[in-house]
Order: sequence, then structure tokens, then C-alpha cells
Amino acid sequence: MAWTSLTTLFNPPPKKVRGMMNSTRVSGRHLGTTALGGLVGGIVMAMLMMLATTLTGKGPLAPLYAIAATFHRTWTTAQGVQAGPLLLGAMLHMMSSIIYGVVFGLLAAALSLRQRGAGATVLAAMLWGLAILLLNQLIVLPVVDPALVSATAGGIFLWWAVSHLMFGLALGFIVARRPLAAAQPTASAHLHPAA
Repeated sequence: MAWTSLTTLFNPPPKKVRGMMNSTRVSGRHLGTTALGGLVGGIVMAMLMMLATTLTGKGPLAPLYAIAATFHRTWTTAQGVQAGPLLLGAMLHMMSSIIYGVVFGLLAAALSLRQRGAGATVLAAMLWGLAILLLNQLIVLPVVDPALVSATAGGIFLWWAVSHLMFGLALGFIVARRPLAAAQPTASAHLHPAA
């Protein structure tokens, strides 16, 4: 098997996808970075919401219990430390944050956001955070977790919106800070090294 064939096998050319502004290959490193960005954004968001619910007298664990209410509606009123709903709420929130981070990463790659600069990437991620808020608050949560919709209504909704912006800020900052991948050498460069 020729070296060119091996190079093509392990570094296939980017596929053209109809409807995308720029067809690009998404590396595992890029997806890992966006997953990390989603995780950090989720932690920042959770910390902000825990602060907000503490200041409003609901307690710091109220956001995690409200998320856990996806599976058992009465957990939204849990008090103190209850390991089951607490861990379930944290796990569900972090997994959702990672998934939303990876989806943003795929969109960012498809739209070549990083080539437009760090500011554009961060701004797009913050807008992504607001889009997640609207999608969840208006479509997803009323079906799967009405208790969380109720918990985030009223005076705490502003905190809820700001926490989504902060999720996007953290996600965008991490994605924008990752160095751009170096250009891959071509097969001919391996076969005919420069003298």
C-alpha cells in the first residue's frame, strides 16, 4: 500500500456538506475543547444560580433539586442535603452543558467562527446561551420539567438569563483560546521532503 493511501486513510479530505458555509473537518481535539467549554460554562452557570437562590432564600441547592425534578416532581421542594436528587440534578445539568457545548462547537466549525476572531466566537457563544434559554424555557422544559419552569419564573428569571449568558461567555472564551490546528502536511511532502 502506498504512503499516499495511508495518509488519505488517516487524514481524509474534508467532506462537502450541502448547506454549510464552510466544509471543514472537526477534530476530536476541537470536540474535546468544546465539551470542556460546555462543562466549565455549566459550572459557572450552576454557581451563579446557586448564589441567586441563596440570595432569594431558597437555598444554594435549589437549582439542582429543580433539575432533578425532571424525574420526580416532588424533588423540586427538597430541603437540606439529599444525595440522590442532588447528584442526579448535578449530573443532568453537567451532561446537558457538555452536549450544548459540543453542539456549539459543531456550529462554530461549520461557520468558521474562530477565523473571525475571539470576539466573534465569544459573542456567538453568548447568543447560543440565550438560544438555549429560549429553547428550554419555551419548548423543552414545559414538557420534561415544568417544576424548573416554575422555579425560574418571576424575579429569578433575570438571574436565569444572566446565567445562560455566563455559560456562553465561558464556553466562547475556552473555544476561542484554543490554538488553531497547524496545517497538515500533504502526502507529497512526506514522499518528497524539501532539500
